[in-house]
Amino acid sequence: MKYEYQKACKCGNVDSIEVTRKEAAFGLKEKEIWSQECSKCGNKEFTSLSHPQPEFKTDLLIEWGNNADYFFMEQDEDLMLADEKYIDLILEVLDNHQILSQKRNVLIEALCVIIYDNNVSEENNADLTDRVAKELKKRKTDVLNAQDWIMDYIKEVSFPIIGIEYVSKKTNSSEHKEKNNIWNKLKQIWN
Repeated sequence: MKYEYQKACKCGNVDSIEVTRKEAAFGLKEKEIWSQECSKCGNKEFTSLSHPQPEFKTDLLIEWGNNADYFFMEQDEDLMLADEKYIDLILEVLDNHQILSQKRNVLIEALCVIIYDNNVSEENNADLTDRVAKELKKRKTDVLNAQDWIMDYIKEVSFPIIGIEYVSKKTNSSEHKEKNNIWNKLKQIWN
């Protein structure tokens, strides 16, 4: 498969810059492409730049997972990976491959985001939420290790569904005791 950046210049010209799958996945040539001159007018300013995104596959996820300098996106990688079509891939990498702990945390966070998204949207998919929660319950240690990486608003929704107590950083001790009592009652019902 061919991966190309499309760089549109102010003069109307569009340059196509071919890159490898790995270069496209991790944006390894992006700085170089940004500084390239237009092949028609020589201008370095451009009106748009499209970025090719290869489909996530096990090999790319493992390579990403073992290189702290590789990013699918500089920010919000968890949101990019938080898609039902990637659940099996994420679980396969978590269970069968050694990856850096920060990358493992991003994968766990992506699964928590799936639970969050399915509980705050109008198109709540209970089966999907149950499936992901069941998988995260099996990986409770990973979830607990990742909790500092996960945004509080995501934890507030996803952790109780997974069966992990969520304690807000803003919660005072009396509120915590009250929530803890409710939490214990819920755990009794679930068990």
